[in-house]
Amino acid sequence: MDRKFALCFTWICLFVLLILVLITNFTDNIFYGELDGQLFSEQTEVLDEQLFSEPETKISLKRRSLITEKYKERLNHLQQTCLNSTDGFKGKSTDSDFKFNILIDKQHNLFYCQIQKVGTKFIKDLLRKLSQNHTKDKKDNLKKEWKLSDLNLMMENTDKIMFVREPYSRVLSGYVDKLFAPNNVYWDMSGRSVLKKTRDGANNHSLSCGHDVSFPEFVKYIIKSEKQGQNLDRHYAPLYEHCRPCQISYDFIGKLEFFKEDILFLLDYLNIKHGTNITFSDFESETTESRAIFQSQRLFNMREKLERCVSFYNATMRTWREMQIRGLISIHKQFPFDAEYTESHMTKEDLFVAVKNAISSVQNKSEVKAQRDAALIEAFRLVPTADLYALRRFLKPDCALFNYDSMPMKIFDRPYTDKKSLQYFNLF
Repeated sequence: MDRKFALCFTWICLFVLLILVLITNFTDNIFYGELDGQLFSEQTEVLDEQLFSEPETKISLKRRSLITEKYKERLNHLQQTCLNSTDGFKGKSTDSDFKFNILIDKQHNLFYCQIQKVGTKFIKDLLRKLSQNHTKDKKDNLKKEWKLSDLNLMMENTDKIMFVREPYSRVLSGYVDKLFAPNNVYWDMSGRSVLKKTRDGANNHSLSCGHDVSFPEFVKYIIKSEKQGQNLDRHYAPLYEHCRPCQISYDFIGKLEFFKEDILFLLDYLNIKHGTNITFSDFESETTESRAIFQSQRLFNMREKLERCVSFYNATMRTWREMQIRGLISIHKQFPFDAEYTESHMTKEDLFVAVKNAISSVQNKSEVKAQRDAALIEAFRLVPTADLYALRRFLKPDCALFNYDSMPMKIFDRPYTDKKSLQYFNLF
Protein backbone atom coordinates (compact mmCIF):
# COMPACT_ATOMS: atom_id res chain seq x y z
CA MET A 1 0.00 0.00 0.00
CA ASP A 2 2.82 2.36 0.98
CA ARG A 3 4.56 1.53 -2.26
CA LYS A 4 1.44 2.30 -4.31
CA PHE A 5 0.96 5.53 -2.40
CA ALA A 6 4.58 6.55 -3.00
CA LEU A 7 4.28 5.76 -6.70
CA CYS A 8 1.04 7.70 -6.96
CA PHE A 9 2.55 10.63 -5.08
CA THR A 10 5.55 10.63 -7.42
CA TRP A 11 3.33 10.76 -10.50
CA ILE A 12 1.31 13.63 -9.00
CA CYS A 13 4.53 15.57 -8.30
CA LEU A 14 5.76 14.99 -11.84
CA PHE A 15 2.41 16.14 -13.23
CA VAL A 16 2.45 19.32 -11.11
CA LEU A 17 6.04 20.00 -12.16
CA LEU A 18 5.08 19.59 -15.82
CA ILE A 19 2.20 22.03 -15.39
CA LEU A 20 4.54 24.58 -13.77
CA VAL A 21 7.02 24.25 -16.64
CA LEU A 22 4.26 24.77 -19.19
CA ILE A 23 2.95 27.82 -17.34
CA THR A 24 6.46 29.29 -17.15
CA ASN A 25 7.03 28.75 -20.86
CA PHE A 26 3.66 30.26 -21.65
CA THR A 27 4.33 33.43 -19.64
CA ASP A 28 7.79 33.74 -21.14
CA ASN A 29 6.33 33.47 -24.61
CA ILE A 30 3.89 36.27 -23.91
CA PHE A 31 6.75 38.70 -23.47
CA TYR A 32 9.56 37.29 -25.53
CA GLY A 33 7.26 36.21 -28.32
CA GLU A 34 8.35 32.84 -29.62
CA LEU A 35 6.82 33.47 -33.02
CA ASP A 36 4.31 30.88 -34.11
CA GLY A 37 2.99 32.61 -37.20
CA GLN A 38 0.40 34.56 -35.23
CA LEU A 39 2.36 37.80 -34.83
CA PHE A 40 0.16 39.56 -37.36
CA SER A 41 -2.78 37.19 -37.26
CA GLU A 42 -5.41 39.64 -38.51
CA GLN A 43 -6.17 38.97 -42.18
CA THR A 44 -6.71 41.83 -44.61
CA GLU A 45 -9.74 40.16 -46.23
CA VAL A 46 -11.58 40.01 -42.92
CA LEU A 47 -10.49 43.52 -42.02
CA ASP A 48 -11.83 44.94 -45.28
CA GLU A 49 -15.27 43.57 -44.41
CA GLN A 50 -15.15 44.80 -40.83
CA LEU A 51 -13.79 48.19 -41.83
CA PHE A 52 -16.86 49.28 -43.71
CA SER A 53 -19.27 47.95 -41.10
CA GLU A 54 -17.76 49.91 -38.20
CA PRO A 55 -17.71 53.65 -37.45
CA GLU A 56 -14.34 55.32 -38.10
CA THR A 57 -13.74 55.89 -34.39
CA LYS A 58 -13.78 52.11 -33.82
CA ILE A 59 -11.23 51.17 -36.49
CA SER A 60 -7.96 50.14 -34.86
CA LEU A 61 -4.56 51.44 -35.90
CA LYS A 62 -3.52 47.91 -36.93
CA ARG A 63 -6.52 47.68 -39.26
CA ARG A 64 -5.77 51.05 -40.82
CA SER A 65 -2.16 49.98 -41.35
CA LEU A 66 -3.13 46.68 -42.96
CA ILE A 67 -5.49 48.24 -45.51
CA THR A 68 -2.91 50.86 -46.53
CA GLU A 69 -0.46 49.16 -48.88
CA LYS A 70 2.70 50.93 -47.74
CA TYR A 71 2.16 50.26 -44.02
CA LYS A 72 0.87 46.75 -44.64
CA GLU A 73 4.06 45.98 -46.59
CA ARG A 74 6.22 47.19 -43.69
CA LEU A 75 4.39 45.02 -41.17
CA ASN A 76 4.37 41.98 -43.44
CA HIS A 77 8.06 42.33 -44.28
CA LEU A 78 8.93 42.55 -40.59
CA GLN A 79 6.78 39.52 -39.79
CA GLN A 80 8.36 37.39 -42.51
CA THR A 81 11.91 38.38 -41.54
CA CYS A 82 11.19 37.52 -37.91
CA LEU A 83 9.69 34.16 -38.85
CA ASN A 84 12.74 33.30 -40.97
CA SER A 85 15.23 34.14 -38.23
CA THR A 86 16.76 31.56 -35.90
CA ASP A 87 17.01 33.77 -32.81
CA GLY A 88 14.11 36.23 -33.14
CA PHE A 89 16.53 39.17 -33.25
CA LYS A 90 16.51 39.52 -29.48
CA GLY A 91 19.88 41.23 -29.34
CA LYS A 92 21.71 42.23 -26.17
CA SER A 93 19.25 44.68 -24.65
CA THR A 94 18.03 43.92 -21.13
CA ASP A 95 14.49 44.33 -19.82
CA SER A 96 15.69 47.54 -18.18
CA ASP A 97 17.01 48.86 -21.53
CA PHE A 98 13.73 47.99 -23.19
CA LYS A 99 11.60 49.63 -20.50
CA PHE A 100 13.64 52.83 -20.80
CA ASN A 101 12.46 53.23 -24.40
CA ILE A 102 8.75 52.79 -23.73
CA LEU A 103 6.37 55.70 -23.31
CA ILE A 104 2.71 54.99 -22.60
CA ASP A 105 -0.23 57.37 -22.68
CA LYS A 106 -2.83 55.34 -20.82
CA GLN A 107 -5.54 57.93 -21.42
CA HIS A 108 -5.26 57.45 -25.18
CA ASN A 109 -4.10 53.81 -25.14
CA LEU A 110 -0.83 54.62 -26.91
CA PHE A 111 2.36 52.59 -26.59
CA TYR A 112 5.34 54.33 -28.19
CA CYS A 113 8.78 52.75 -28.38
CA GLN A 114 11.32 55.50 -28.90
CA ILE A 115 14.57 54.98 -30.78
CA GLN A 116 17.11 57.72 -30.28
CA LYS A 117 18.03 59.63 -33.47
CA VAL A 118 14.67 58.76 -35.09
CA GLY A 119 12.54 61.88 -34.58
CA THR A 120 11.84 61.12 -30.93
CA LYS A 121 11.55 64.75 -29.78
CA PHE A 122 8.98 65.57 -32.46
CA ILE A 123 6.90 62.47 -31.75
CA LYS A 124 6.94 63.03 -27.99
CA ASP A 125 5.86 66.64 -28.56
CA LEU A 126 3.03 65.38 -30.76
CA LEU A 127 1.82 62.91 -28.12
CA ARG A 128 2.00 65.60 -25.43
CA LYS A 129 0.03 67.96 -27.66
CA LEU A 130 -2.62 65.26 -28.09
CA SER A 131 -2.80 64.90 -24.34
CA GLN A 132 -3.06 68.63 -23.69
CA ASN A 133 -5.56 69.13 -26.50
CA HIS A 134 -7.74 66.43 -25.00
CA THR A 135 -7.56 67.48 -21.34
CA LYS A 136 -7.24 71.28 -21.87
CA ASP A 137 -4.39 71.42 -19.38
CA LYS A 138 -0.62 71.16 -19.45
CA LYS A 139 -0.41 67.82 -17.69
CA ASP A 140 2.04 65.39 -19.26
CA ASN A 141 0.25 62.04 -19.50
CA LEU A 142 3.22 60.20 -21.01
CA LYS A 143 4.54 57.74 -18.48
CA LYS A 144 7.88 55.92 -18.57
CA GLU A 145 8.00 53.91 -15.35
CA TRP A 146 6.16 50.61 -15.73
CA LYS A 147 6.71 47.19 -14.26
CA LEU A 148 7.41 44.55 -16.88
CA SER A 149 4.26 42.66 -15.89
CA ASP A 150 2.20 45.85 -16.36
CA LEU A 151 3.77 46.37 -19.78
CA ASN A 152 2.57 42.93 -20.85
CA LEU A 153 -1.01 43.89 -19.99
CA MET A 154 -0.69 47.34 -21.54
CA MET A 155 0.53 45.88 -24.83
CA GLU A 156 -2.70 43.92 -25.21
CA ASN A 157 -4.87 47.04 -25.18
CA THR A 158 -2.84 49.82 -26.78
CA ASP A 159 -1.92 51.10 -30.21
CA LYS A 160 1.77 50.21 -30.47
CA ILE A 161 3.91 52.48 -32.64
CA MET A 162 7.59 52.78 -33.50
CA PHE A 163 9.63 54.79 -36.01
CA VAL A 164 12.83 53.65 -37.73
CA ARG A 165 15.34 55.20 -40.13
CA GLU A 166 17.98 54.21 -42.67
CA PRO A 167 20.71 52.66 -40.48
CA TYR A 168 23.78 54.26 -42.11
CA SER A 169 22.29 57.75 -41.81
CA ARG A 170 21.49 57.05 -38.14
CA VAL A 171 25.14 56.15 -37.47
CA LEU A 172 26.25 59.47 -38.95
CA SER A 173 23.52 61.37 -37.10
CA GLY A 174 24.67 59.90 -33.78
CA TYR A 175 28.24 60.98 -34.52
CA VAL A 176 27.32 64.50 -35.64
CA ASP A 177 24.99 65.19 -32.72
CA LYS A 178 27.07 63.68 -29.92
CA LEU A 179 30.71 63.99 -31.00
CA PHE A 180 31.16 66.38 -33.94
CA ALA A 181 28.90 69.12 -32.57
CA PRO A 182 29.90 70.79 -29.27
CA ASN A 183 28.63 68.45 -26.58
CA ASN A 184 30.82 68.32 -23.49
CA VAL A 185 28.66 65.63 -21.87
CA TYR A 186 29.14 63.15 -24.73
CA TRP A 187 32.73 64.18 -25.35
CA ASP A 188 33.38 63.08 -21.80
CA MET A 189 31.05 60.07 -21.84
CA SER A 190 31.79 58.66 -25.32
CA GLY A 191 34.53 60.68 -26.99
CA ARG A 192 37.26 59.75 -24.53
CA SER A 193 36.32 56.05 -24.75
CA VAL A 194 36.38 56.16 -28.55
CA LEU A 195 39.88 57.65 -28.60
CA LYS A 196 41.25 55.22 -26.01
CA LYS A 197 39.95 52.32 -28.07
CA THR A 198 40.86 53.52 -31.57
CA ARG A 199 43.64 56.12 -31.65
CA ASP A 200 47.20 54.96 -31.13
CA GLY A 201 49.38 57.69 -29.66
CA ALA A 202 46.51 60.02 -28.78
CA ASN A 203 47.80 63.06 -26.87
CA ASN A 204 46.77 63.84 -23.29
CA HIS A 205 44.55 66.76 -24.33
CA SER A 206 42.48 64.55 -26.66
CA LEU A 207 42.26 61.73 -24.10
CA SER A 208 41.12 64.08 -21.34
CA CYS A 209 38.59 65.97 -23.52
CA GLY A 210 37.34 63.52 -26.19
CA HIS A 211 36.64 66.54 -28.40
CA ASP A 212 38.25 65.58 -31.71
CA VAL A 213 36.90 62.13 -32.62
CA SER A 214 36.84 61.62 -36.39
CA PHE A 215 34.01 59.73 -38.10
CA PRO A 216 36.29 56.81 -39.12
CA GLU A 217 37.36 56.48 -35.46
CA PHE A 218 33.72 56.46 -34.39
CA VAL A 219 32.90 53.67 -36.87
CA LYS A 220 35.91 51.65 -35.69
CA TYR A 221 34.72 52.11 -32.09
CA ILE A 222 31.28 50.68 -32.93
CA ILE A 223 32.87 47.68 -34.66
CA LYS A 224 35.31 46.96 -31.82
CA SER A 225 32.65 47.37 -29.12
CA GLU A 226 30.33 44.95 -30.91
CA LYS A 227 33.12 42.43 -31.47
CA GLN A 228 34.05 42.57 -27.77
CA GLY A 229 30.41 42.12 -26.69
CA GLN A 230 30.21 45.56 -25.08
CA ASN A 231 26.93 47.45 -24.94
CA LEU A 232 26.77 50.66 -26.94
CA ASP A 233 25.14 53.91 -25.92
CA ARG A 234 21.49 53.85 -26.96
CA HIS A 235 22.14 56.57 -29.57
CA TYR A 236 24.44 54.14 -31.41
CA ALA A 237 22.90 50.74 -30.56
CA PRO A 238 20.93 48.91 -33.30
CA LEU A 239 17.30 49.81 -33.95
CA TYR A 240 15.95 46.35 -33.16
CA GLU A 241 17.57 46.24 -29.71
CA HIS A 242 15.48 49.22 -28.62
CA CYS A 243 12.00 47.89 -29.38
CA ARG A 244 12.07 44.07 -29.75
CA PRO A 245 10.11 44.14 -33.01
CA CYS A 246 10.03 40.34 -33.33
CA GLN A 247 8.59 39.91 -29.85
CA ILE A 248 5.97 42.66 -29.93
CA SER A 249 3.21 42.98 -32.52
CA TYR A 250 3.46 46.65 -33.47
CA ASP A 251 0.43 48.26 -35.08
CA PHE A 252 2.27 50.95 -36.99
CA ILE A 253 5.86 51.38 -38.20
CA GLY A 254 6.83 54.85 -39.39
CA LYS A 255 10.00 55.75 -41.26
CA LEU A 256 12.01 58.94 -40.90
CA GLU A 257 12.48 59.06 -44.69
CA PHE A 258 8.69 59.52 -45.03
CA PHE A 259 8.29 61.35 -41.76
CA LYS A 260 5.70 63.98 -42.67
CA GLU A 261 3.56 61.52 -44.63
CA ASP A 262 3.67 58.94 -41.83
CA ILE A 263 2.97 61.51 -39.12
CA LEU A 264 -0.05 62.77 -41.10
CA PHE A 265 -1.37 59.19 -41.34
CA LEU A 266 -0.95 58.82 -37.58
CA LEU A 267 -2.51 62.23 -36.86
CA ASP A 268 -5.54 61.42 -39.01
CA TYR A 269 -6.13 58.25 -36.98
CA LEU A 270 -5.57 59.95 -33.60
CA ASN A 271 -7.77 62.96 -34.43
CA ILE A 272 -10.66 60.73 -35.54
CA LYS A 273 -10.34 58.40 -32.57
CA HIS A 274 -10.00 61.08 -29.90
CA GLY A 275 -11.97 63.96 -31.40
CA THR A 276 -8.93 66.24 -31.58
CA ASN A 277 -7.79 68.56 -34.36
CA ILE A 278 -4.00 68.52 -34.33
CA THR A 279 -2.21 69.40 -37.57
CA PHE A 280 1.37 69.02 -38.74
CA SER A 281 1.63 72.82 -39.07
CA ASP A 282 1.10 73.10 -35.30
CA PHE A 283 4.69 71.87 -35.04
CA GLU A 284 6.17 73.12 -38.32
CA SER A 285 5.55 76.77 -37.49
CA GLU A 286 7.52 76.42 -34.26
CA THR A 287 10.46 74.56 -35.78
CA THR A 288 12.72 77.33 -37.14
CA GLU A 289 12.53 79.51 -34.06
CA SER A 290 12.77 76.60 -31.62
CA ARG A 291 15.87 75.26 -33.39
CA ALA A 292 17.54 78.67 -33.27
CA ILE A 293 16.69 79.07 -29.57
CA PHE A 294 17.90 75.56 -28.76
CA GLN A 295 21.23 75.93 -30.58
CA SER A 296 22.07 79.32 -29.05
CA GLN A 297 21.02 78.33 -25.53
CA ARG A 298 22.86 75.01 -25.62
CA LEU A 299 26.11 76.54 -26.86
CA PHE A 300 26.17 79.32 -24.28
CA ASN A 301 25.11 77.01 -21.45
CA MET A 302 28.08 74.74 -22.22
CA ARG A 303 30.55 77.53 -22.95
CA GLU A 304 32.64 77.33 -19.78
CA LYS A 305 33.16 73.57 -20.04
CA LEU A 306 33.70 73.63 -23.80
CA GLU A 307 36.47 76.20 -23.52
CA ARG A 308 38.54 73.77 -21.49
CA CYS A 309 38.89 71.76 -24.70
CA VAL A 310 38.25 74.01 -27.73
CA SER A 311 38.00 77.71 -28.49
CA PHE A 312 34.52 79.19 -28.34
CA TYR A 313 34.88 80.13 -32.01
CA ASN A 314 35.59 76.50 -32.94
CA ALA A 315 32.57 75.36 -30.91
CA THR A 316 30.40 77.96 -32.66
CA MET A 317 31.65 76.92 -36.10
CA ARG A 318 30.85 73.29 -35.27
CA THR A 319 27.31 74.31 -34.32
CA TRP A 320 26.91 76.17 -37.63
CA ARG A 321 28.37 73.26 -39.60
CA GLU A 322 26.10 70.78 -37.80
CA MET A 323 23.08 72.67 -39.14
CA GLN A 324 24.58 72.64 -42.63
CA ILE A 325 25.09 68.87 -42.40
CA ARG A 326 21.45 68.50 -41.32
CA GLY A 327 20.25 70.47 -44.33
CA LEU A 328 18.98 73.49 -42.39
CA ILE A 329 21.50 76.13 -43.51
CA SER A 330 23.11 76.37 -46.96
CA ILE A 331 26.70 75.11 -47.08
CA HIS A 332 27.48 78.36 -48.94
CA LYS A 333 26.16 80.54 -46.10
CA GLN A 334 29.10 81.91 -44.15
CA PHE A 335 28.96 82.38 -40.39
CA PRO A 336 28.48 86.16 -39.99
CA PHE A 337 31.01 86.81 -37.19
CA ASP A 338 34.79 86.49 -37.14
CA ALA A 339 36.80 84.75 -34.42
CA GLU A 340 37.57 87.92 -32.44
CA TYR A 341 33.94 89.08 -32.29
CA THR A 342 32.69 85.57 -31.50
CA GLU A 343 35.13 85.13 -28.62
CA SER A 344 34.77 88.59 -27.09
CA HIS A 345 31.43 90.12 -28.01
CA MET A 346 28.91 87.67 -29.46
CA THR A 347 25.81 87.27 -27.30
CA LYS A 348 23.25 84.51 -27.15
CA GLU A 349 20.83 86.83 -28.95
CA ASP A 350 23.39 87.47 -31.73
CA LEU A 351 23.70 83.74 -32.36
CA PHE A 352 19.93 83.23 -32.17
CA VAL A 353 19.29 85.91 -34.82
CA ALA A 354 22.12 84.62 -37.04
CA VAL A 355 20.78 81.05 -36.96
CA LYS A 356 17.16 82.10 -37.44
CA ASN A 357 18.01 84.36 -40.38
CA ALA A 358 20.20 81.71 -42.01
CA ILE A 359 17.45 79.07 -41.79
CA SER A 360 14.76 81.51 -42.96
CA SER A 361 16.86 82.76 -45.89
CA VAL A 362 16.94 79.34 -47.58
CA GLN A 363 15.31 79.75 -50.99
CA ASN A 364 15.81 76.30 -52.48
CA LYS A 365 14.90 73.87 -49.69
CA SER A 366 15.47 70.80 -51.87
CA GLU A 367 19.01 71.91 -52.63
CA VAL A 368 19.80 72.49 -48.97
CA LYS A 369 18.22 69.19 -47.93
CA ALA A 370 20.44 67.47 -50.50
CA GLN A 371 23.37 68.49 -48.28
CA ARG A 372 22.37 65.64 -45.94
CA ASP A 373 23.22 63.14 -48.66
CA ALA A 374 26.38 64.99 -49.65
CA ALA A 375 27.60 64.97 -46.03
CA LEU A 376 26.71 61.28 -45.67
CA ILE A 377 28.69 60.36 -48.78
CA GLU A 378 31.67 62.48 -47.70
CA ALA A 379 31.72 60.98 -44.20
CA PHE A 380 31.57 57.34 -45.32
CA ARG A 381 34.23 57.83 -48.00
CA LEU A 382 36.65 58.58 -45.18
CA VAL A 383 36.02 55.16 -43.59
CA PRO A 384 38.53 52.41 -44.53
CA THR A 385 36.96 49.75 -46.77
CA ALA A 386 37.50 46.92 -44.26
CA ASP A 387 35.75 48.93 -41.54
CA LEU A 388 32.89 49.81 -43.87
CA TYR A 389 32.20 46.12 -44.53
CA ALA A 390 32.48 45.35 -40.82
CA LEU A 391 29.93 48.10 -40.14
CA ARG A 392 27.68 46.53 -42.75
CA ARG A 393 27.65 43.28 -40.74
CA PHE A 394 26.69 45.29 -37.65
CA LEU A 395 23.82 47.06 -39.45
CA LYS A 396 22.59 44.06 -41.44
CA PRO A 397 19.88 42.96 -38.93
CA ASP A 398 18.30 46.43 -38.97
CA CYS A 399 18.46 46.53 -42.77
CA ALA A 400 16.84 43.09 -42.99
CA LEU A 401 14.05 43.79 -40.49
CA PHE A 402 13.01 47.17 -41.83
CA ASN A 403 13.74 46.63 -45.53
CA TYR A 404 16.73 48.89 -46.07
CA ASP A 405 19.60 48.25 -48.48
CA SER A 406 22.58 46.89 -46.52
CA MET A 407 24.97 48.03 -49.29
CA PRO A 408 23.69 51.40 -50.56
CA MET A 409 25.57 52.31 -53.73
CA LYS A 410 26.12 55.92 -52.68
CA ILE A 411 28.13 54.64 -49.70
CA PHE A 412 29.83 51.54 -51.15
CA ASP A 413 30.72 53.08 -54.52
CA ARG A 414 33.97 54.59 -53.24
CA PRO A 415 36.03 56.88 -55.45
CA TYR A 416 39.11 58.41 -53.87
CA THR A 417 38.42 61.37 -51.57
CA ASP A 418 41.09 64.02 -51.13
CA LYS A 419 40.86 65.26 -47.55
CA LYS A 420 41.76 68.75 -48.76
CA SER A 421 38.49 68.88 -50.70
CA LEU A 422 36.25 68.17 -47.72
CA GLN A 423 33.29 70.52 -47.33
CA TYR A 424 31.59 69.19 -44.22
CA PHE A 425 34.13 67.43 -42.01
CA ASN A 426 37.12 69.76 -42.18
CA LEU A 427 36.96 71.62 -38.86
CA PHE A 428 39.49 69.43 -37.03
